[in-house]
Amino acid sequence: MAKVKKLEILFNQKAGNGQSNTTCKKIQAFLDRKQINYQIHKTMADGDGIRIARELADGLSNDQMILVIGGDGTLNQALNGVKISQYPQTPIAYIPSGSGNDFSRGVKIKREDPTILLQRILAMSQPVEIDVAKATDLKTDRIKYFVNNIGMGFDASAVYYTNHSKRKNVLNSLKLGTLAYVSSLVKVIRLQKGFDIDVLINGKTKHFDNAYIVTATNHPYFGGGIAIDPKADPFDHKLDLVVVNKITGTTFVKLFVKLLTDGSHLDDQNVWHIQQPTFTIYDHQPEQGQMDGEELGEHRFEYKFESDSHLFWLPVTGN
Repeated sequence: MAKVKKLEILFNQKAGNGQSNTTCKKIQAFLDRKQINYQIHKTMADGDGIRIARELADGLSNDQMILVIGGDGTLNQALNGVKISQYPQTPIAYIPSGSGNDFSRGVKIKREDPTILLQRILAMSQPVEIDVAKATDLKTDRIKYFVNNIGMGFDASAVYYTNHSKRKNVLNSLKLGTLAYVSSLVKVIRLQKGFDIDVLINGKTKHFDNAYIVTATNHPYFGGGIAIDPKADPFDHKLDLVVVNKITGTTFVKLFVKLLTDGSHLDDQNVWHIQQPTFTIYDHQPEQGQMDGEELGEHRFEYKFESDSHLFWLPVTGN
C-alpha cells in the first residue's frame, strides 16, 4: 500500500440518491479492519465541497490523502476547491458513487466493489495525470474547472429538467439514472430552440445561427453514459467541442438514434466537431448551462476553454 497514514474523506451523502451512503459504509468498514486512520467531511450545503477541499489541501501533509466519495458534481467541487488552495496540484483520490459517474466511465475505471477500488488506489506508488478542462468566464474573469463537460442549450436543459424531475429519485433508486436523463431529452426536444453562437479558434471565427447542442467535453460521455463525443480522450491534452444544428422530424430522429447507438452522429452534416487545446465560445442569447451535470443557470455564455490536467490517485493508464 501507499504510505498513507490518514485519509481525509470528502463525502456527499446525497450523491446517487443516497447510494453513496452504502459506498461510504463499505469504505469505513474496510478502513477500520485495516486500522487505517480517516476522517469524514460531509457536504451539508451547496458549495461545501469546494470549501472543504480547499481547507483540506491547505493543511494536507505528505502522508495524508484526499478521497472523494460522491458523484461527478462532488468531484467537480473537490477539483475546484483544490485549484484555489495554496497547493493547487494536490492529488485527488475518487470513489464514484453518483447517479451518472461519467468521469469514471470516461477514464475507464472498472465497475467494482468500492473496497477493491480503494485497495488499488492505496497500492499506487504515485498519482497519474488526467486531463481536466479550464473555463474562464470572459465577463467576470471567474475560472471554473470541470472533469466532464460544459454544455449550453439542449443537454443543459435536459440536466435542468432531470434535476427537477420526480422520476429522477425513483430511477436512481433502481440504478436506472440514465433513463431519467433520456426521458428529459424527449421533453427538451419539444422545447429547445436554436440559438446563435460564435466559436473563436486559432484566430478565426465560426458562426452558427441555429445551434441546438453545444458541448465542450473532456471525454466521451454525458448524461450518465451517453457518448456525445466518442473521439474525446481524457489523456490527449485536447478539449473537444461538439455543435449540433437545430433539426426536426425524421432527420433529428435518425441523428438521435446514432447518438444513442454507434456514435456515427459526429459524421453527420448537421454536426460540427473539433479537438483543440483551446477555443472560445460566445453565446448571443440566454441559454441554460450545465457543468459536470450541475446547473449553471440561464444566461449568456462567453467562455474561453482550455485543456488542463490534474493529478489523481486512480488506477488508470490512459490509451
